[in-house]
Amino acid sequence: MSSRPRSAERLIFRGSDATGPGLHQTPGVILSEAAARVMGLAQDGAVDDALALAGRALEDAPGATPSDQAGLWYAISVARHIQGDNDRALHACEQCLGLAVESDNPGWASNALSMRGMAAARQGRMEPALLDLARAESELERCEDAGLRCWAHTGLGYAYLELRLYELSLPHMVAAQEINASPFPLVQAPVIDLMNLAELHLRWADELERVFPDDLAEEDVAAHRKEGHVYAERALAVALEKGNPRFVATCRAMELCARPRDGGASLEELREVFDTEDHPEYAGSRAVVGGALARSLWVLGRRDEAQEVARLAATASVAASDWQVTASAQWLLVEMEAQCGVPGAEHGRAYARLLSRVLWQQRLSTLQGAQAALEVERIARDHVVARRAALEDPLTGVGNRRALDEALRSVQAEATTAGGDVPVSLLVVDLDDFKRINDTYGHVVGDEVLRAVAMAIRGVARADDTVARLGGDEFVVLARRADTANGARLAERVTTAIDGLAVGTRSGAITLRASVGVATAGSGRDVGTLLALADASMYDVKARIRRR
Repeated sequence: MSSRPRSAERLIFRGSDATGPGLHQTPGVILSEAAARVMGLAQDGAVDDALALAGRALEDAPGATPSDQAGLWYAISVARHIQGDNDRALHACEQCLGLAVESDNPGWASNALSMRGMAAARQGRMEPALLDLARAESELERCEDAGLRCWAHTGLGYAYLELRLYELSLPHMVAAQEINASPFPLVQAPVIDLMNLAELHLRWADELERVFPDDLAEEDVAAHRKEGHVYAERALAVALEKGNPRFVATCRAMELCARPRDGGASLEELREVFDTEDHPEYAGSRAVVGGALARSLWVLGRRDEAQEVARLAATASVAASDWQVTASAQWLLVEMEAQCGVPGAEHGRAYARLLSRVLWQQRLSTLQGAQAALEVERIARDHVVARRAALEDPLTGVGNRRALDEALRSVQAEATTAGGDVPVSLLVVDLDDFKRINDTYGHVVGDEVLRAVAMAIRGVARADDTVARLGGDEFVVLARRADTANGARLAERVTTAIDGLAVGTRSGAITLRASVGVATAGSGRDVGTLLALADASMYDVKARIRRR
């Protein structure tokens, strides 16, 4: 039996209450506050209102950054997930992921990938789901934002939990609980993390109990139930401290279901919660609480009442969006009916036990697949890191001579294919009097100067330009599809950017100057001669500066 008295969607995605401060005029603030409210509304079952709010927010905040937009699209994916619309959830995830990539935001990328993986899993597409989760793990390692790290751990933890990969879920749930941060303000975050941990242990215990009904896993079941109850108690204590009635009710239901099955100690409380009307259909909470109540009645020997409650719980479970809630409720009813000698129930129990064992084997197979996907992603990531290191200047972070050589070969091949008509400009940048800076201020300051120059050049270069450091104080910019006029304008931008730099020292600020030479290939000029021509041009510029 699952001990899940509320929707995982409500607690996992950490939305704030639907009510809150009015939206401000700053685009980023508009989208951040809207995203929090969208998730709050969706988790309360008002999905249509949540999506309408999201649509208005997207229309009213045209100046928001890609990262801010990614947060709102993530909230939309949450609403679609709760709605059970996997196709539209996938679309929202794609939007979030695209914006995360555009802004180089690994935190939102990780969150989008874990949500997309969950949607793919619900569609039965297991391989892409596991690959997405492996990529989400990789993006999480790159994320430095504490709030997004917390959400990414939570998202991965729940995605693995939905796949019943408890061993992979647990470390993420624990990590999320240890990070006190959130992308959007959320007072109830500690409650959410504790409830997720409670649910994980209780679900684990439930499945072990179904698969090994003859006390073969009795110790593990007892250990997980005990741990789950500890987290449920802590969640209830924190919810009472925060004073949110909705969370208090949810946590109290979870704590009741997690209590030791001694029969009678919480019977009346369970019946009160079971009879309440506040049970969203998609959550399956009525079925979960009904299962706990039926067990308590069974332990007390009130078997007819227990079976009646179990039947009601099984009927309620059909509306749940989580098949595990339905499986737990149906399994409990069959067990009780079999022990009471209901005709045909014994055959049903035998089939349920067989199915539970098959599902356990399928779970182990999925676990192996997930671990293999993680290993493949790790190897691919290591390869990317190694290649980046081989092409990157370690001091400044721009490319090195090897990166320039590869880029030159690439444009040479492109020029050959196009018949030599594709223009390419190459700039050679050399700092003036850099030796004097090193001799006067030392190599530590000299290194800081080189890093500042590299950043300045990267800041004015185009996105697909190759910026590299050849060595010492000499840099190169390879500009694809830049004719003579565009190359000259780029050289002017680089010169101006460096002339505007001032690097602070104890003796005051150092102002910098650079000589920039440029050469352009195309219309008969060979790419292979570019570096020599640009180098000669740079020395001509340097000579003119000295004469002046």
